[in-house]
Amino acid sequence: MGTNPKIALGLLSPVGLLFALPLLLWAFSLTERFGLEKCSIGSISDVEYQRILSRAGAQRWTVWPGLSNGVFWPSDNGFRAPTASFNTNLNNQLLSHVRELAGPDASMNRQLASGHAVMRSMGAEYVQTLEVPDMRRDRSGSRISFTYYLPQVRFAPACVLCLIWRYTTIDVIFSHDLATDRYELQAVNVLHEGLKGSSDKNRARNVPWGSCPEFR
Repeated sequence: MGTNPKIALGLLSPVGLLFALPLLLWAFSLTERFGLEKCSIGSISDVEYQRILSRAGAQRWTVWPGLSNGVFWPSDNGFRAPTASFNTNLNNQLLSHVRELAGPDASMNRQLASGHAVMRSMGAEYVQTLEVPDMRRDRSGSRISFTYYLPQVRFAPACVLCLIWRYTTIDVIFSHDLATDRYELQAVNVLHEGLKGSSDKNRARNVPWGSCPEFR
């Protein structure tokens, strides 16, 4: 059966190519494999991390639509910004995945390894670590964010605007008790690029490319 010339011509038109490019980028992003990634995090050896990463890669959050119900934009609201409930649900969903992967009563290193494995299984790149003191008067603690950059096209396979606003940033956030030097997983925060702001991955980077997160 031959291809309809009108369909073929439409695919080759500038508009057709504009919509085809995000689909190709989305499909290409699914071919990435992180099973050979070497990473030891504190007491978590490279072998143990490989097992955690393998389990993370087998879950549905790794590909669209496991993370989003958007097609043309990472949103539940058409081309408009995601609703607050959508963002909250996404944050809670990813936090739940990390905790499920870590298991009950997990050590801080296993929590961090599980968070890194979930992010890497989605194709997110670890770019930045930032620790900020709590605003409490006694200054007895802080919050540390491990920031990852994920191509927005992973949330919406036909997202033309994702060629302009390229990234979604995801913070895996831990609390830090300064008295005991203990860390505890607190939250996951997802922020999509858009009209209100566009992030620069290279300017934000403060860790070497391909490095593994660690508690400093």
